[in-house]
Amino acid sequence: MATLSVPSLRLKQRNMEKMKAQWIAVFCALFVVASLGTIDLQAQDSALQPSVLHIVQSQTTAKLNFPTFLGMYHVADGANSPVEALALTGTLSLKNYDPTFSEVLFLIVYWQGTCPADDINLTQAAGFIWSDIVKNPSLSDSSLSVNLNFPKPLPMTGCVGLYYGGGALVQGRVTMSADLNLTYKAASSSQNTVLDLSGEYCFGRDGGCQNATGIDGEGFAVPIMNLPAGHLVELYGDISDSTFDGTIEQGPLPKGSWGATNDFYLLPGGCGIFEENLNSQGFPNPAPLSTLQSWLPHDALHLASVPLVDRTPPGATSKAPLQSQVENIFSVPVKVNAGDCMVVIYGRTGNGATDNETQVHALMAPDINVGTDVTYPNSNSHRP
Repeated sequence: MATLSVPSLRLKQRNMEKMKAQWIAVFCALFVVASLGTIDLQAQDSALQPSVLHIVQSQTTAKLNFPTFLGMYHVADGANSPVEALALTGTLSLKNYDPTFSEVLFLIVYWQGTCPADDINLTQAAGFIWSDIVKNPSLSDSSLSVNLNFPKPLPMTGCVGLYYGGGALVQGRVTMSADLNLTYKAASSSQNTVLDLSGEYCFGRDGGCQNATGIDGEGFAVPIMNLPAGHLVELYGDISDSTFDGTIEQGPLPKGSWGATNDFYLLPGGCGIFEENLNSQGFPNPAPLSTLQSWLPHDALHLASVPLVDRTPPGATSKAPLQSQVENIFSVPVKVNAGDCMVVIYGRTGNGATDNETQVHALMAPDINVGTDVTYPNSNSHRP
């Protein structure tokens, strides 16, 4: 089977990351018109009661360069019908037929105004409300459970699609599957906004991902700048930190236990030195974790921490994805002022080459009278 060089493959991944960044916020205040539902499912729904859209998609491929697929659905009254997502449950899976590293990115996308027959390049999409990443470095079936609730609903329309793309990094055949239930209801409008906090950083190697470091003990701090005023009500999504497959091209497998740290902070007043540490492509330069932590101002608010550990016996190696759902619901919303900053710090313990990725989103509600602003998260759950 034909192969591509690692740099060109990782360049393809960076192009995928640029595509993600195009949909960094989901906009709201949608207007009501009518459309029909077709393609995979026709959903009957009521303006008064929640309905469930069953999303089932699966593709088997041996193509390189991460082929993409799109399953489109019409609910409510279509692309100009404002709809709110209340919950998302189900299972994602990535089955390898070869012992080589693979990954797949899933997104729920929506369109506003006109519901296209097909928009595989997402050139007409208005935004996305959710994404998850699944990785698999071995001859196995890697799965991830999805069980998310949205007390403050996610804004979307009645024209919705499951976009997914991935496959083997160098060579191999995979099956990418999703079986999801999206609970939704019709809405007059929504002022909630979804912000994208996702990123991908490689450890134990000198290239790849959005940036990489071959020095143990270093990490990356990603600033999300110029936040809008409002209240943070939820962090949700998933984290997938994985070994590669141990081939020479990808780097060595970790020996003994290894792990990853994923920490989310809110910084009042701006990103400061974290913004200054970005390279010419807009990605952070690596630095010792102790240095990154010393840069946090005294009033930084630690929103969430998701540590992941693979407990391999000393001297032994393993191919393993460390994957966890993230669902942090703030029962008292966190006040965010215009110009504040979020910082996501990626760290790694142990050795070997790993690919650490977050697909986490922040749900923001407009400024409201919530009584007392919270100074710490009231819910901090992450489930493998």
